[in-house]
Amino acid sequence: MAKIRVGILGVGNATSTLVQLLYLSKHSDVKGILHPELGGYSLSDLEIVAVYDIDKSKVGRDLSEAIFAEPNNAIKLTDVPKMDVIVEMGELKDELGPLSKQVIILAREKPVNLVDSLKEHKVDVLVNLISGFAMKSSENYAKKAAEAGVAFINCTPASIVNNSEIADLFASRGIPLVGDDLLSQIGSTALHKSVLELLDERGAKILSSYALDVGGNPETFSSLELRSRKVKERIKASTIKAATPYEFAIATQSMDYVDFLGDHRDAAIHIEAEFLAGRKITIEIKMRVPDSLNAFNPLVDAIRATKIACDKGLRGPINEISAYLFKNPPKPMALREAKESFFKFVSGSR
Repeated sequence: MAKIRVGILGVGNATSTLVQLLYLSKHSDVKGILHPELGGYSLSDLEIVAVYDIDKSKVGRDLSEAIFAEPNNAIKLTDVPKMDVIVEMGELKDELGPLSKQVIILAREKPVNLVDSLKEHKVDVLVNLISGFAMKSSENYAKKAAEAGVAFINCTPASIVNNSEIADLFASRGIPLVGDDLLSQIGSTALHKSVLELLDERGAKILSSYALDVGGNPETFSSLELRSRKVKERIKASTIKAATPYEFAIATQSMDYVDFLGDHRDAAIHIEAEFLAGRKITIEIKMRVPDSLNAFNPLVDAIRATKIACDKGLRGPINEISAYLFKNPPKPMALREAKESFFKFVSGSR
């Protein structure tokens, strides 16, 4: 199989973990890799060839150094040798809010011409991992990817795949589009939805539920900006509601930034349900997960599946990928249904 030439928007914690684990997987056995091969593509087929950011601590540096630059605080798994991939200056179309200004210091370099850069680097798939507050920037990057003829994966809460204008643009240009909002491998949303689906299957009726979390990485901090916070809460709530065919009271919220948690996230889940003879069940779940590690398996699967979509000549939103690996796909599915659809897709059934 040919290499998958990957471009990345945003050199945050998720990118740091991606780079480290891709390097480790080429030189040793890494425990916990879900799919060493997917649709004929192995992890060694992923080649990061272009990277973009706006922070002065990262722009102009080799990617091997930029992934460890402040304010990143991802768990360090290994040193990474020089990659000869220099972080280029991206475009910021949003205003930095009071919280974002505390973690992002804008570089002074002139923004690169993204369309030309993507073509020059022959990027196959562009992955959007910028801060969640930057909604307008995500839209701009998606449109530039379409102009360059590059498939786009939106891992942020911004409405990209669900934006009809952008979806139509990718369809008209014959390019796959995947997203929105990457679903963590074992995050509170996936666990919450799984438990609700199990209760529903076993005959319990969900009455109410909430999920609250705190985290200690820069993305948690900047995501507390009002607009991105509200969008994130709406997406998580709608994702969890999709676990049952009926409505129930639901609340989800990122409560605060807790610096000493580092690159970890604490979540509390509460579920109240009713079953036989009207008796109630109450379930309380508390979990702590390494936040950026949680993105790796879904991310490398999304990249390879999107390249498979390119190989098949598919265009526009690809729901088989989005429904399984993202919180806000165009057409939500139950987890089991989404998994079955995804693996039929990557195995060539579609």
